Amino acid sequence: MTISDPPPRRLPALRALQAFAAVVRYGGMRRAAERLHLSHAALSQHVQHLEEAFGLRLLDRSGGRARPTPLGREYGEALIDGFERIEAATARLRARGDESRRWLLGAPTSLSVSLLLPRLDEFAARAGAEVQLFCPANADDLAQGRVHALLMHRDPLALGLRGELLFEQALQPVAAPALAARLDRERWWLDRAPGARLLHVTSEGWREDWPQWFGDDPAHWPLPHLGLSSPLPALSAALAGQGVALLYPRLIAEPLARGALVPLPCPQPPPVRRVYLAWLPEAHGSARLERLREWVTVLLRDDEAPPSP
Repeated sequence: MTISDPPPRRLPALRALQAFAAVVRYGGMRRAAERLHLSHAALSQHVQHLEEAFGLRLLDRSGGRARPTPLGREYGEALIDGFERIEAATARLRARGDESRRWLLGAPTSLSVSLLLPRLDEFAARAGAEVQLFCPANADDLAQGRVHALLMHRDPLALGLRGELLFEQALQPVAAPALAARLDRERWWLDRAPGARLLHVTSEGWREDWPQWFGDDPAHWPLPHLGLSSPLPALSAALAGQGVALLYPRLIAEPLARGALVPLPCPQPPPVRRVYLAWLPEAHGSARLERLREWVTVLLRDDEAPPSP
C-alpha cells in the first residue's frame, strides 16, 4: 500500500476573499465597494465567484439589499480576523526592520506643510537616511505598516497605540486685517459685517472647534459659516479675508508675525488642540523610532515659534 501526500489545499482567489470580508465588515455592498475602490458590479462578481466555488449562498439578496446569510457571516468574520492578523504581523515585521534606510512619518497635511517639510532635509542629512512624509495619514496607516510613526490629534492610548503628547495649544480666532477692521473687536462674533463668517474645519479632530463655543448646530451659530476640509484651506481663506479662522498658534505664527492675520478676542475660554506622536507597541525601542522621536520632539516641543513654511 502506497501512502501519498495529501492533496494541496486550495483557497479561493484572494481578491474574492477580500471583497466578501469587506461586505461583512462594512455592512453592505455599497460601502464595501467604496472602501475597495471597486464598482458595485465588480464587487458583486467577486462574491458570486466565491459562492460558486463553495456551492453555497453567502448573501441573502432578497428585499433589495444584500445581507450575509448565517454561514456567510460566520465565514466573513473568520476572514476579517485572518486579514487583521496578517496586517498586524506585517506591521510588526516592518516596525522591526531597523536596517531600512527609508523612514516614513505620517502626519496631518497642515503639520506636514507648515512645520515638518522645512526641516526635512536637515534631519535626513543628520540621520543619514531617506525620510518621507505620508500625508494625510491616520491610525489605519500606522496599524497597516504604511508609516513607522504618526502625528495625530487623538490620544493614541485610546486606540491601543503607544505615544506621547508633543504639545498642546489653545486655538486662536484670526482674521485678515481688512476684515478685522470692519468688525466690532470686542463682540466680533455677533457682528454681521460684510464678509463676516466662521471658517469651520470639518476634518477629524477639528470639527468640534466652533461648536465648543456656539453649539453643535451651525444653523444656530451667530455668524454664517463656510465648511473646509482641513486647517490649511481655512488658513488660506482667512488670509484672503473670507472669514474668521480658529487655529493654533504654531500654524499661524508666520502670518501673524508679518501682519497678514490679526488675533481676535475669544468669546469664551478657547478650545485646546493637542498633537501626539504615536507608534505601534511592537516598535517601541527600535532605533528608527527613537531617531524619529528625537527629531519631532525637538522640533515640536520647542517653545519658540516654528520655522516659517
